[in-house]
Amino acid sequence: MVKAVALSTVHLCRSPGEKSPEGKVIKRAEIEVKAPGAIFDVDKKQLDDLVAKGAARSATKVDLARADEAVQMDLGQA
Repeated sequence: MVKAVALSTVHLCRSPGEKSPEGKVIKRAEIEVKAPGAIFDVDKKQLDDLVAKGAARSATKVDLARADEAVQMDLGQA
């Protein structure tokens, strides 16, 4: 898994849905929505696909440090 930064809203399918032989939905797909600027984990293949579409990029050390700093400020630790 690699860290990615969303450049626009990204919709990730965490588990696919299922349909009955008649075409009725048995189980809905689980979709996770990531807002622009959000840092999230994806596999290398997904990251390559998102980069090609211009929806995400690899997270840098600066991105990760800023996210960590923001979390610490939210918790009152900084």
